[in-house]
Amino acid sequence: MNKLLAMQVFCRVLEYASFAQAARELKLSSAQVSKHISNLEQHLGTRLLNRTTRKVTPTEAGQHYYDQCQQLLEQLDLLEHSVTDYGRRPQGTLKISAPMDFGYLYLVPLVITYQQQFPDVRIDLHLGDQQVNLIEEGFDIALRISHLKDSSLVARKLAACELGYFASPEYLKQAGTPTHPEQLQQHRCLNYSYKPEPDVWLFQTAQGIQRQRLPWQFSCNNGRALCEAAAMGQGIIFKPDFLVASYLQEGRLVEILQDYRVPPVGIYAVYLHRRFVPQKITSFIDFLAQAWQTQLPWQQS
Repeated sequence: MNKLLAMQVFCRVLEYASFAQAARELKLSSAQVSKHISNLEQHLGTRLLNRTTRKVTPTEAGQHYYDQCQQLLEQLDLLEHSVTDYGRRPQGTLKISAPMDFGYLYLVPLVITYQQQFPDVRIDLHLGDQQVNLIEEGFDIALRISHLKDSSLVARKLAACELGYFASPEYLKQAGTPTHPEQLQQHRCLNYSYKPEPDVWLFQTAQGIQRQRLPWQFSCNNGRALCEAAAMGQGIIFKPDFLVASYLQEGRLVEILQDYRVPPVGIYAVYLHRRFVPQKITSFIDFLAQAWQTQLPWQQS
């Protein structure tokens, strides 16, 4: 039995919760994957996986074995990469997903600079505000701006953004400036429709984060469009600082309710695995982290 290969197969099956998906990833047949798992269980003298027609889950012994395998395989991967990647430049096609407005404003300029340093990497950049499935849609990296939930994906925090409440001076002059979230019930609120609950806004209070459902007059699936509507005096928006930075600099929007700002939201690069990560992925993520290490471009003013 090839113990190392059997360990790799076992980890892939558990990560994907699927024999078939693991087989495709490793370029093996489903029968070969099943044989590796059976040989490994026989060698260890214990069952590692519970299998049904719909689900694959680890036994207690299987979860313990997976945790230890992860550490061993990561160490082996680091060892091999330290040798095989010595002097090797990143190359190939890098498929990236990023939020529409953030990508347009802040990612595209960095992509251009990155390719000047690494001309052998082709960038396939997809901008859109709907969350993609990295496995099913073949993405190498996705940038996500959120409080990440636990998942099988690897996430690296690159930066953070502040969330705030903004309106135009003209709107506030006409409708009045709210000083408490409850007063928003009497105002025009502009909602981002890609949120699970577009009309629910968050506020930091002495009692913690409070959710408030607000009346709305205009909803859109694009944050930049909402900023433009607010700047034209159509109402109040709840948006990240990177999106409103230019509007604040030009005086077309001003911030309100500063005392009720919620905690910052992380900007993450997520990818599939810790092991066997191509140089094109690690180099690009390192490049972004370095670019945003000192001062974020949307906070320079």
